[in-house]
Amino acid sequence: MKLENLSIPAAAMRKEMTLLDFFEECTHWRVPGVPYVDEYERIVGRISLRDVFKRLAIPDYLIKVAHVLGDRTDNIELPELKVRQILSLPAEDYVLETIPNVSPRSSIIKALAIMEMFNSSYVFLQENDKYLGIVTRMVVARRIMDAVHTVEEGKSTEEDEEEQLTII
Repeated sequence: MKLENLSIPAAAMRKEMTLLDFFEECTHWRVPGVPYVDEYERIVGRISLRDVFKRLAIPDYLIKVAHVLGDRTDNIELPELKVRQILSLPAEDYVLETIPNVSPRSSIIKALAIMEMFNSSYVFLQENDKYLGIVTRMVVARRIMDAVHTVEEGKSTEEDEEEQLTII
């Protein structure tokens, strides 16, 4: 299975874009992050939902005591006005320098290993400095389940079954 066949075509963020643009892209494509590109369309970083939430919505002191927080934290939630202000912030202020990327010809195992190496749930497909899309752990899991269901439903030959179940 080629990674390029699992690719999600989420757009990259660039200068002049806001966190609203970032959240819209992530929620539209259901991805946990997107690349940040320079004026030459080269990936120079990434923006991650996890990092944005951590930096904007979860103060460090709460992380240290998260296990003792009650279910009612009304007094520390973000008011709507602050959310609107946050969404207008420049996306470029939240760029991480680490870039989990692989070639579209890489194996699924390599993609998963790169995800682990970068403590990420996604990798960017990149070739010759060109961004081609995102592959997430969830997409890989979905592909595995599709292969299992195809074999179980008897829609494949014996040779297909072997290939389907050895996609990794």
